[in-house]
Amino acid sequence: MPDSIEPAAAQTRRDEYAEMTRRDVVAAARRLFAEQGYEQTTVAQIARAARVSPATVYAQCGGKEGLLHTLMDIWTTSPTVGRIIGDAAAGRTGREKLRILADGYVAHAAEAGDIMRIVERAAASSTPAKTFLDIADRRHTEALETITKGIADVGELADGVSVTDAARMIYFHFRNPQLVLASETFGWGIDRAKQWLLERVESAILTPRP
Repeated sequence: MPDSIEPAAAQTRRDEYAEMTRRDVVAAARRLFAEQGYEQTTVAQIARAARVSPATVYAQCGGKEGLLHTLMDIWTTSPTVGRIIGDAAAGRTGREKLRILADGYVAHAAEAGDIMRIVERAAASSTPAKTFLDIADRRHTEALETITKGIADVGELADGVSVTDAARMIYFHFRNPQLVLASETFGWGIDRAKQWLLERVESAILTPRP
């Protein structure tokens, strides 16, 4: 019996070590991409920061391109995203749904805003990064269409505004570069920026208040 357990236990330990190593490499890449830029960061630098060999970076994470894809997945499929969609779906009115969504954008930016900037900046000069940004944008708009369909279902989508159009309007106003522009570049702070953007989305896609 001990002979049959030991190999399984050893395999579990190897799997745990591999996962810990992968997390360390991803964390190192996330920090270096944010500090130096995607193009300027090398696999050797990531390996050094994670205390592994460059071969491990390629084997565990697929090199820089694989790491950027992993970061994009963290950005677009985190539990926060699912919670935002679920909470917005549970909102009873269109305005409540949008308020929950606006709060969610702020929470998500705090959690993954650095990754958003990494991928957005890298997309300007990297074809893989542009592909990953396109995937992120598609996931983003698909999630928004789920929410705007809910607004349509409660009868609060403005006349002439389709579910797709409403999702695109929310995307235009609340995507990360716009939120950063209003909160940081304009110096408004996140609360004022969120409220300003929310009011414009409400006026664009919701039926007027009675």
